[in-house]
Amino acid sequence: GDASMKRGDSVIMVNPGGEETWDRLFSTYGSPSSPFVVMNNAYSTTYGLGNKRGYEEAYYLKRISKGWIFRQYPGPWQAYLEKPDNTLELLASYKEKPQLNEVAALVRDESFSRYAINNDRWMSGRL
Repeated sequence: GDASMKRGDSVIMVNPGGEETWDRLFSTYGSPSSPFVVMNNAYSTTYGLGNKRGYEEAYYLKRISKGWIFRQYPGPWQAYLEKPDNTLELLASYKEKPQLNEVAALVRDESFSRYAINNDRWMSGRL
């Protein structure tokens, strides 16, 4: 690339594609002293949370069945239940990145135990 980088410059990538592209961009423009930020990455190479390459997720928001998974660095990973009135309730916090299937099951099971089939964001007000 033709971009000239100085020590401490930040690298910000918007929707860069798969993690192989992250690696290539980091090796070209990044350094241990430079913040390396990926924003709005629509493509994932894993069915889990985040990425497989060990990049730290500073801000993360993922829709799961009946709720959300959220993280704001350096805080914990958080599992939220989306209730029938569209408000959110924090169900669990994790110091380490949890497994997607475990968090999704926790939120889905709690939703079903409280609301049975009456917690469907697509059917609000239709039943």
